[in-house]
Amino acid sequence: MGNLSVALSKDGIATLTMDLDGKVNIMNEEFMMRMPEALDRLEAEVAAIRGVIITSAKGSFLAGGDLALMSRARPGMEAEIFGHFERLKGYLRRLEKLGRPVVALINGTALGGGYELCLACHHRIALDRDDAQIGLPEVDFGILPAAGGVIRLTHLLGFDKALPWLLQGRRTSLRQALAEGLVDELASTREDAEKRARAWILHNPESVQPFDKAGRTFGAHRLSTENRTSLQFAAGRVRSLAGRGNRAATRIADVAAQSLYLPWEPISRIETRGFVELLMSDEAQAKIAAFFAPKRALG
Repeated sequence: MGNLSVALSKDGIATLTMDLDGKVNIMNEEFMMRMPEALDRLEAEVAAIRGVIITSAKGSFLAGGDLALMSRARPGMEAEIFGHFERLKGYLRRLEKLGRPVVALINGTALGGGYELCLACHHRIALDRDDAQIGLPEVDFGILPAAGGVIRLTHLLGFDKALPWLLQGRRTSLRQALAEGLVDELASTREDAEKRARAWILHNPESVQPFDKAGRTFGAHRLSTENRTSLQFAAGRVRSLAGRGNRAATRIADVAAQSLYLPWEPISRIETRGFVELLMSDEAQAKIAAFFAPKRALG
């Protein structure tokens, strides 16, 4: 079996390396089994850890969520699917709330759940490769990002800039991802990326996510003028999408808007419930089945 290994260097930097079974890393059952083991070790040794680097031993970072698992979803499995993705989100929350800076060293493609893992880190450094892509293509499958991606991208880019990425399922090169804020740095070599990651960790020991900052207040009556404008825009966008029958895009826009003024716990549950509802739809199941059809035809 593959592994999610943790190595702690003498300078206190822990490296979590993904090397799961198969040609690429996927957020499958093996990931779900190995991730808590890795987190247990990080938490047990946190006093000796100054920061964490997450990377992959494969040619890509993390290909995405387990579409094969999603294709098996049937009516009556709602509670099971909800619980599965709440556990996954719990693992990512443990990572970003470890109390130490966490850097994603993105050595290749990171799509869907793969990029959601990057978003759960405090900093993102990508190895400059022409063949790698980043993005959240879930809307193309009639679903929404189910590991906190809607919430985190909205807080990272701001509502207006995040919405096109979420609603259009855009995939982009690493250089374009840098230009638009999806990653923070590009590195020319693996060694350069590791050097940059270590330097960032040592200079940012108190890193937290925007929605976890001390003193942050919630509630629509405390929204900034900018966020009030974004919410008004969102309401119109949601009505427009609903009128065109795009259920996934409508739900994504709604979750993104609510993430501006709700704390993590309630908006996270809203995101997961939206995902489950969409996944159970005939539209989503047909799109997922169409994705697997060419592979099945090839035997």
